[in-house]
Amino acid sequence: MNLRLRAATPDDHTLLSKLNRLAYEGVVTRQFGIWDERAQRERFASKLQRAAFQTVELAGCPIAAVWSSEDDDHVYLHELLVLPEFQNRGVGSWVLHGELARARAAGKPMRLHTLLPNRAQELYKRHGFVETGRSDVYVDMEWTSVPLPPPSGDEG
Repeated sequence: MNLRLRAATPDDHTLLSKLNRLAYEGVVTRQFGIWDERAQRERFASKLQRAAFQTVELAGCPIAAVWSSEDDDHVYLHELLVLPEFQNRGVGSWVLHGELARARAAGKPMRLHTLLPNRAQELYKRHGFVETGRSDVYVDMEWTSVPLPPPSGDEG
């Protein structure tokens, strides 16, 4: 796979909103019993105003996105979104590998939280994240500087 990461632009907002819906609609419905399209669209539009998303392209076509930020004592992974047809093909691992390398270079752990029924927890565990907390809604996870697994396949 010939993947490339670039800063998202306002032209990507439609794609990012689509990615958000495709990535979370099933998880949110399992967790809460309903997907309120209008409320979710407004919530994500608000997020787009403050988020520094990066878009992942395959052969020039956007297929995924990531948003992380660096705090004083950690790097926080806010979002890792992959179009369903590209899930389980190494795209998420490729993106996560880059984010973990960034955290390692900063000498900081990476933290995240995800909804309980989100199967992405398995991806995070494969990359060394451990559960650090749990609520009725979220699982908190953290990665500390452990050896990174190599990205799978010929990605890059």
